Amino acid sequence: MRRIATTAMAAILAAGTAHAQQPAPRQAQRPPAQAQRLAAPAVPTRVTARTLAGLGSQDRSACLTYVLGAVDAYASALVAAGRPQAFCIPKGTTNDQVAQTAVAYLRAHPEEGALNAALVILAGMRTSYPCGY
Repeated sequence: MRRIATTAMAAILAAGTAHAQQPAPRQAQRPPAQAQRLAAPAVPTRVTARTLAGLGSQDRSACLTYVLGAVDAYASALVAAGRPQAFCIPKGTTNDQVAQTAVAYLRAHPEEGALNAALVILAGMRTSYPCGY
């Protein structure tokens, strides 16, 4: 049994090494300068805006948790970097109201459905809760 496992592991390692030694595919030609300016930076996406918008009606507590996590993380990062806040949620606004605002923004912008949910949420917060400075 050990010999079979060792043989299998050797085959996997050999396949990985062969794959790593293959030449890289040719890079496509660069898009025109205008397309480069319009392209958003690549952001790892685990949850899309479309997925979160659907979650808003399926599991409110999971949606609330995601929205508040994104909002708090961004606000905290700005403080840590010594930068001004990008949005200002009024005192007295409940967590549920913040989540509802985010989901409403997600649903109002279906063209952004494939984007990272947190980035779309933050755009919604800037639009819905602008700072007065």
